[in-house]
Amino acid sequence: MKSFLALIIVALFLGGCSVKQETLQVTPDKVQQLTTELTSLGHDIDYQEARMFAYEALLYPQILAERYGLVYPPTFHNFLINTGIKDRGLCYQWSEDMITHLKGLKYQSFDLRWGVANKGEFDEHNSVVVVAKGAPFRTGVLIDPWRNSGTLYWAKLGDDPTYKWVENIERSRYYGTVGR
Repeated sequence: MKSFLALIIVALFLGGCSVKQETLQVTPDKVQQLTTELTSLGHDIDYQEARMFAYEALLYPQILAERYGLVYPPTFHNFLINTGIKDRGLCYQWSEDMITHLKGLKYQSFDLRWGVANKGEFDEHNSVVVVAKGAPFRTGVLIDPWRNSGTLYWAKLGDDPTYKWVENIERSRYYGTVGR
């Protein structure tokens, strides 16, 4: 009984660590920066489509953060999931939800791929990678909603200082927009 009470007290105390949605904003500057990054993926990228993609990629993590009842930092949120207190919000679940949402918007200029770093290790990390239609995985831009607790992190694959990304081709085929 004492351990249950302690768990309830900890959960109530940590409620103050939840992510405040009003602090997570999609700004015109961020939309423009990500649009620029996306249009640099190839000469056949439609600017308006890149802008719509950028907006959705920045906004949807905020929706997911709300759905997941996100708690900061992401590793603590993972702990809450692994102990059964929270149901969803591990990096691969963010990736599943992001790629499914973006795929449903049927962008013509882009393919969506599944990236993984440290596969099979305790610190494995998964995220979505966007590439120009038909382009190789290594040319893509990482879009990582988990890393900053619902505020999108993005970078060219080779420019990520934290992770070295490789494609999980099975997941790219299953969730992404690449052929089977």
